[in-house]
Amino acid sequence: MRGTVSPLAFLAVAAAMAAVGWPAHAAGQAPPDLGWVRIPAGSFEMGCVESDPDCLDMERPRHPVRFPVPFEMMATEVTVAQYFRFVRDTGHRAPAAPGFAQTGDHPVVLVSWDDAAAFCTWAGARLPTEAQWEYAARAGRPGLIYGWGDAISRDRANYGAEQCCAGAVGGADAWMNTAPVASFPPNDFGLFDMAGNVWEWVDGWLDDDYYATSPLVDPPGAADGYARIARGGSWLNFPAALRTSVRLPFAQTGQTSNVGFRCARSAGAAAAD
Repeated sequence: MRGTVSPLAFLAVAAAMAAVGWPAHAAGQAPPDLGWVRIPAGSFEMGCVESDPDCLDMERPRHPVRFPVPFEMMATEVTVAQYFRFVRDTGHRAPAAPGFAQTGDHPVVLVSWDDAAAFCTWAGARLPTEAQWEYAARAGRPGLIYGWGDAISRDRANYGAEQCCAGAVGGADAWMNTAPVASFPPNDFGLFDMAGNVWEWVDGWLDDDYYATSPLVDPPGAADGYARIARGGSWLNFPAALRTSVRLPFAQTGQTSNVGFRCARSAGAAAAD
């Protein structure tokens, strides 16, 4: 679903939000604080859980992964206002606006994998690896289909209709399209919207054999493959797409109104800020 509104419309929305007084990010200066959360060192089982009836082959085999040192992730998905500052400071191409209303605190959409990677680089960070993303999404709660349990809930996430593909509302989910970030409770690591709202780009490539051969310690993701990967499900998707193990194959140049991202960085980067 491509947006039909020009990049100027995106800039107009974000400019209104930026009017609160964000200064420009000058060369050599630290980028704005993006709300980092420290993810503790630890281990988990990556991939589809035994109790999940909807497992796909690409989510198997379930395998152990260990992170010997902590890292950091943004607490929320990158917002329209945050992305506007990046566009303004770097001259990077602005995305089209989606065909629905957003304010500056909504997640930015219609960004490609390269757009997302460029933002994270500007912010002194990078896209999370797929293993980092799933470890952070599970937040120390093993064996669950969703981040909070085995049953989907509109009090926990913004997602679509029971049948593909349309937005829906109910419970605490009052948004037919994207919701403002952090509209739902965080997970046990303090991260918001790790299920629903928008799919999130991650680093690495989709290689169907990678799970069977990936390193035990901090796997970087496949160096090549047939598609990039997005995780987490979105406002447009049916409930099963929000399962924590789901891997969405997506073209690197793809830009849709239900895909965004968040950044990660080493824990040592905080001390350098």
